[in-house]
Formats: sequence, structure tokens, C-alpha cells
Amino acid sequence: MTVDDFCRWIESSGFKDGARLPSVRKVASSSGASTFTVFQAYKRLVEQGRIYGEHGNGYFWGKKPEIVIEPGERETERLERLLLEDWKSRKISADSTLPSIKDLCSVYGTTLGSMSRTLEMLRNRGVLDRRGRGRYYFRNSRPESPSQKEILLVMRCNPNGDFNGLGERELTFMRLVYDEARRSGLRVRALGYFEKDGVFLDAAGNRVRLEDCSECFGAIVSTMLVFNVNRLFALLASTRFPVSVWWEHPLYDIPRALKKEKRYAFFNLAFGDFPGRAVGHFLKKKGMERIAFVSPYHMSMWSVDRLRGLKKVGLKVVEATDATHASPFDFMQESGAHEHFCRILFSLVANLPPVDAWVVVNDRVGVELLSMVNRGELARPPYMVSFDNSTDSYRFRLDSFEFSLAALAEQSVFHLVSPGVTLYKKDDFRELSGHVVEK
Repeated sequence: MTVDDFCRWIESSGFKDGARLPSVRKVASSSGASTFTVFQAYKRLVEQGRIYGEHGNGYFWGKKPEIVIEPGERETERLERLLLEDWKSRKISADSTLPSIKDLCSVYGTTLGSMSRTLEMLRNRGVLDRRGRGRYYFRNSRPESPSQKEILLVMRCNPNGDFNGLGERELTFMRLVYDEARRSGLRVRALGYFEKDGVFLDAAGNRVRLEDCSECFGAIVSTMLVFNVNRLFALLASTRFPVSVWWEHPLYDIPRALKKEKRYAFFNLAFGDFPGRAVGHFLKKKGMERIAFVSPYHMSMWSVDRLRGLKKVGLKVVEATDATHASPFDFMQESGAHEHFCRILFSLVANLPPVDAWVVVNDRVGVELLSMVNRGELARPPYMVSFDNSTDSYRFRLDSFEFSLAALAEQSVFHLVSPGVTLYKKDDFRELSGHVVEK
């Protein structure tokens, strides 16, 4: 393959912004080409601004993010914040040692002294360790010979123990947990939680007591569409192993007593204002200042959070919201649900004033609006961006914010293997990052 061939192959591979590209040596080995040819292809893409390189850390798709300095922030605080941001996005992984101090200085634009002090501070906190003058690595991230090699994965199920009601995001998360566990040499035992009866079920629909899972040394628990979370956590109280929780509820609803327990780690994807802020910054970089926020689910906290995030970055927002429903699930309980959903949507956008873009609360709303456009019922908006990055958003070429499920799976497994070892502050809520995928 020629340099031109490699450039075309890389551009057509569907890498997302910030994604790490395969190393030059790995690409050369798998393709049979010389490392020089692959390096020249990467070099050309760097010159074209399609990818960027970080010394000692490899190549990444997209434009290199700007290093932001917060007012009044000390250098060690800035470096710790940047390390945490890269930890959230999986640019820093617990699977491998950190780059050399010299390379980290190049990546984060700092001095050897400042970086050394930051790494030693994390070492003293029990996050990192170092053998001699070697590179830093995450402490206890891989026990050499754990006596137990099985973890639990608990997700909602139907009365038969089946997971056939899980949504796209949940199924993706399940697959990623299995992949992450395999990389750590662990087995996964999946249990369904049937909320109506408050019981755990195996694949055959048989009831399982957590007391009987003594061979497991940790659990990953999803609270998506679990409505009485206190009942679920009352069942988990009988265990003593570490628990990673995918928290799909407002942040203020986390049981205070559990938040203080070191064995629990709560991870957030959809709630909080971070997704709205991220989309807001994305729009401002495109020169868009006046937007409409469209949501037929504004009874929900996650809709309110996303609107608040958009406003926080300084956008002028026209609110087109309806607060009679909290989620698509609410509509499903009604007769004529789809027709009612469409009527509400149309009423929200029919008389919107001129704006630079429509920000819709999730892909389901965006896809329905684009379907109305295709049927000639609505004029096409100037630009539209959404949240979820579902498969439907690709079919309709809808730009959408992608929640970092891969980071959620990695850090959930890592907490079980190394409870308490994290870049997050003590008792901090583990908010994970994401980014807009353009199509």
C-alpha cells in the first residue's frame, strides 16, 4: 500500500474525535507495509490537520484540544485537572503505565518539576506507584493472582430473567463490560434484577441470592429504569465486596450513607450539566450563539440539566419545552402514544423564531423531527444536534453527543479490581465525559 492508500484507509475508518489511532508499528505489522510508509501517512494527516500526535502517547483523530488555564489555578491543580479529564475520556488508561515524565511535560505544556510534584502528590494519595526510576502506573490495578476471578453484572430484566427489554445504550454497556473484564482476566456473571418482585434472576429465571455469590469479588450495577433504587441497595447491603454503580438518576438522589462508603463508586453519564456544556462549547466553536432547545421530556431532571448546561456557556436559548412527560417511557404508557408525541413535538417547533441551531434533548426527538421534515410537514432547521449518538442518528446523519460508555465500563471494572484507586477526589461523584460526533 502507498502513503495515499493509507491516508484514504485511515480517513474512511470512522475514528471519532479524540480516538487513539493504532501505533505505526501495529499498522505496519498487520498490513505488511513498512513502518516508514505508515509514518509518512500519519505525518501527512498531521500536516492536513486531520490527526495530531502527542510525544510518547501516540496519534489521535481530530484537532488537538486547547489546554485551558482556569483563573487563579495553581500549576499542580491544573495538571491534576487535565489528567482527570484524560482519565474520564480513556486517553489515560489503567491498563498501561503512564508516558515518561518528559513526554507528559510535552503533552501538558509544563516543566519537569511541576509534573514530578503532581505525580508524587498522586502517589502519596495512593493513586499511582513507581518502581525505582521507572514510569508511574496505577496502584494495584492488576492483582497478580486474585483468588476470585468473577464479577457480577446486575441489570434490569423481565420476569423470566431475560434482558430483551434493554435499550441500545444498556446493551452496548453490557458488551463493553464483558470486553473489559476479559482484558483483566475476569469472568462476568450476569444477573437480572426484576424490580416488581425485588429479586435477582439467572438466565433460566431462577431466583438467586447475593449471599450465594461468594465466588464473586465485586459487582457492577445499572440503575437505568430502576425506579426504587433504595430497595435495590437494601439487597446489596448483604454483600461486602466493592460495587460500581451506573447512576441514571438525579445526582441529589444518591443515598448519602452509601456515597460515604469506600466500596461504592457512583458513575454518571446522562445527568448533570456537563453534556449541555459540551454541546454548547461545540456550537460556539462553530460561531452559533442563538439556539432553540427542544424537549418534550422537560419533567425530567436530565432535560433540565442539559438546558442549564447550554445556558452556562453563554448561549442565548429559546426554550421549546413541554413538562408533562419525563421520558419516552411515559409516552409508552398512553394509548395513541406516537401520535400524541408527534403532536406535542410539532406544537413546540411550529412557531420557533429564527435561530442558528436546534438542540434537541435526545436522538428520538431529533429523528422524529427530521422525519417530519422529510414528509414536508416542517421546514428544515438551519442545523440540528442531539444527545445519545444512537444507531438511528447515523441513519439520519444527525450530529449527536456520545456518552462515554467505554470509559464507564473501564472505570467500573477498575474500581472492583482496585477499590479506592482513582483520580477523582474522595467522595467525588464520578462524572464521565463525552463529545459530539459529527456525521
